[in-house]
Amino acid sequence: MQTGELLSPGAAARVRELELFARTRIEGFLKGPNRSRYKGISAEFLQHRAYVPGDDPRHLDWRVLARTDRLVTRQFEEFTNADVVLALDFSGSMGWAHEPMAKGGFMLHCAAMLAWLCHSQNDRFAIAACGPALTGWLPPGGGKKHLASGFHLLVNQPFEGEARLSHCVALLLRQLSRRSIVILLSDCYEEPEPLCAALGQLVARGHDVIVYQTVHPHEQDLEFSGFTLFRDLETGRTDGADPAEIRAAYRGVVREHRQALHHGTASHGIEFRELPVTADWDAALATLLHARRARDRQ
Repeated sequence: MQTGELLSPGAAARVRELELFARTRIEGFLKGPNRSRYKGISAEFLQHRAYVPGDDPRHLDWRVLARTDRLVTRQFEEFTNADVVLALDFSGSMGWAHEPMAKGGFMLHCAAMLAWLCHSQNDRFAIAACGPALTGWLPPGGGKKHLASGFHLLVNQPFEGEARLSHCVALLLRQLSRRSIVILLSDCYEEPEPLCAALGQLVARGHDVIVYQTVHPHEQDLEFSGFTLFRDLETGRTDGADPAEIRAAYRGVVREHRQALHHGTASHGIEFRELPVTADWDAALATLLHARRARDRQ
């Protein structure tokens, strides 16, 4: 299946751009299989358990038998591939554009890099497009065709409507049939408590949840001067204000929202990281991935 068969020339060009960026930057960031504590036969010992009829005698620990006169079998840590679910916020606020890069474009580049990473490690990945509801869903899969389908979905999703991330997470939970690593890329412009509670349901079902909050420095600091009309990109509502008069209060609201996200995610066992919009998007994401790998090795 060729890219051009499903996409306009412009969209096909964006797919090729994403593929090129992701492929050229992924090498060296994360290598090796994902480790999970499923019991199987591998090279690394996990534990003993009592022998029961029907167990493979090759797994008997003869040294323990000679020392204790008990039949026990050896179990090992198995290296397994993980399903990775990229949950992406396509609400209107993610379409906000300012130098050095639009939030939506930044998110798409990061998502493409993560998808390519999964592909290079032979991990299955899925993509969930979130907005008012799940506006797009690519089930877990692998291979070149699946990767191409993922890029097709990315470039075809508009940034529009209000974010209902809590609702989207509830819908996503129904789609996941096996334990997965769920990575949410969003500006998290939603009430923190219900969002964290919804994500906590994923954790309760055994999923590993990571939230990368996509933040833009200009949006956070309200770096504007003179009377300005501000339009809500999700609702379309417009209000005028002098940034100098509201900047302190605005920054206070942003700070409280961030603190609530930090506290809420931590209380549910969710990894939370801020991912600032930058032209060096690949370096910013790689830093977080390396940090996670270092943590997992501890």
